[in-house]
Amino acid sequence: MIVTVTTVVVLVIGVLSLALALYGGFLSFSITEKLDGDEEEKHHAEQRYYLLGMIGIIVLFARILNVPLFFWMIQSLVPYCPGAMCAYGVINVGAPYSTIALVMKIILPFVYGSWLVVEISNRKQPNLPLIRGLSRSFAMFLLPLVLLDSAVDVLLVTSIRPIYAPCCSSVYDIDPPFSPSALFGSQVGMLIVLMTIIVAVALIAVQWFESRDRRLPSLTLILSVLVAFLYLITLHDTLAPLVLGLSDHHCPYCLFQEFPDTAIFAGLFWIGVASAGWRVILEMLWRRKNLPSESISGFSDFLLKLSSLSILFSMVSLVSHIIVAL
Repeated sequence: MIVTVTTVVVLVIGVLSLALALYGGFLSFSITEKLDGDEEEKHHAEQRYYLLGMIGIIVLFARILNVPLFFWMIQSLVPYCPGAMCAYGVINVGAPYSTIALVMKIILPFVYGSWLVVEISNRKQPNLPLIRGLSRSFAMFLLPLVLLDSAVDVLLVTSIRPIYAPCCSSVYDIDPPFSPSALFGSQVGMLIVLMTIIVAVALIAVQWFESRDRRLPSLTLILSVLVAFLYLITLHDTLAPLVLGLSDHHCPYCLFQEFPDTAIFAGLFWIGVASAGWRVILEMLWRRKNLPSESISGFSDFLLKLSSLSILFSMVSLVSHIIVAL
């Protein structure tokens, strides 16, 4: 284990998350059991639910906060791994735990955020209508994910050693690299960039007109997945080589290292797409349970504006970097 501030922080968050998540799982099981009892047991279940909600908020916010800390830790360990020119070297040294952790840091925060959005909205309701579903989902779905996520972080931090790491060029500079522009021509790469911008703008527009057609929320989810896929291709295929000034180098880790603002706006793009999904899931669930939409209107409006502004600013950053590079 390489001892730095970031590795210690990530390790501590991982251990504490494991402990709190296990206790939250115990509470969630006891809540679902007592909900089927008499009035006194139901009252105790409601009291325990508020404690579960607090634990859930602490644990899941910690896991979400751990995402930027994780990438900061990976970047900070580059000088400790001989041969590493960017974060890819550390990812290589920490494999397979680093690869698993990297995928989790992109996907799982969306799951955590979905539970948090619904839980925060539910606790504002007088009768806690979703108490059973939230308790069961924490025990049966979130708990295993949090345990796996935390455990992989602990294993990763304790397994990284100052050993030789292959340079990222051994993967991202192979001839030809796995990218559409290298296989079919640079014009294809710019076409994908254009498609990314168009779909992102369409996603913003559709969200503001969802109330006019019940099919539009489903379209929002489809566009969110599509634009996320296109954005990943754009980062690897066009933005990295163009901004770095190296036509054959498609490493996103080098891009984020040399131009940290691109990493910030990539994170902002993730927030925009995730908040769009969170809002649609919340509203769909509320309609399915026949709950008053007025009770979540303020929260829903906040997520709508957060999504729109985050995606808009990330696209402005994308276009600005491309224009400057050209």
